[in-house]
Amino acid sequence: MAAIGNDPETPSTTEDVPSTPGWVEGSVAEILAVLPQQPALASLRNAYLDCLAGARGPNDLDAAHDRCRATLLKGLREGQQVPEGVLTQIEQKLEALEAAITDGI
Repeated sequence: MAAIGNDPETPSTTEDVPSTPGWVEGSVAEILAVLPQQPALASLRNAYLDCLAGARGPNDLDAAHDRCRATLLKGLREGQQVPEGVLTQIEQKLEALEAAITDGI
């Protein structure tokens, strides 16, 4: 039996995993609070947060953020039938959030 920390199935607390600043999740929840809270919305939100967490490197960070946002907005437009005016407001807030993430790096 492998000792804890040496077992690849048990990650250590010092392992480098994708993450975003702690305030990002709350900010995204605040931005999306204008929408009816449904399981599908929670799934889209979590996928967006995971995408942001996986975005690495300053050279491609903006492009990665653009892809994350576009995927979320597509899901909101197609799966949630969110009106375009509301989508535009959400998009602007997400862009500001992403800029704040980039500025914090």
